[in-house]
Amino acid sequence: MSGEKRFEVVKALLEKEGYTVFTPDLPGFGKNALVKEELVFEDYIAFVEEFIKEKKLEKTILLGHSFGGRIAIAFTAKHPKLVSKLILVSASGIPRKLSIKKMVAQKMAKIGKVVLSLPGLKVLYEPFRGILYRVIGEMDYYKARDLAKTFKNVYRVNVIEDLPKIHVPTLIVWGEDDAFTPLADGKLMHEKIKNSRLITVKDEGHKFPYASPQKFVRKVLPFIVHI
Repeated sequence: MSGEKRFEVVKALLEKEGYTVFTPDLPGFGKNALVKEELVFEDYIAFVEEFIKEKKLEKTILLGHSFGGRIAIAFTAKHPKLVSKLILVSASGIPRKLSIKKMVAQKMAKIGKVVLSLPGLKVLYEPFRGILYRVIGEMDYYKARDLAKTFKNVYRVNVIEDLPKIHVPTLIVWGEDDAFTPLADGKLMHEKIKNSRLITVKDEGHKFPYASPQKFVRKVLPFIVHI
């Protein structure tokens, strides 16, 4: 559950090992259009449940990266019988205070929206918005556009209470240089999920699975193979 295009190399490598791998695009991402104008987090949980049941999957190993990890956590807590193993990679869902950079960016965005709405300056608003999101590391939100309302709904979801409800074998993989979801989040997940193991990887960041797919597969394969 990670996105078709980004994970095509990981998919191919795992298929060479004899596994059947699905990398569905979540609603609103890739080739999968939004089913309605605005989604809530529960819609994504329902999407995963429908996908597993439609494909009649058994002994499912669910892998979630970033936002997909947030979904995988909540889904496994809610539907433990549909998941045999869980792999979380730089998963989001742990709330934290806004950084000073993001607080400043929010104020700049409000001021910029007013100033750049003046006649003759509107043409500068979109480039300004793009630069601002790049500075704070939120380009996914900037690119979403039609998903803006959905992003606000789903990125507020806190999965801390779901973590102790997970009892399936869980592997947590984190790049030590991850600047988007800090390693502290991975350590907290490891602490809260009893049957879990945490692997940290040097010189890798948030994009580890698709930036270094061969290395990534080497890290997760022993967990997948082990019965």
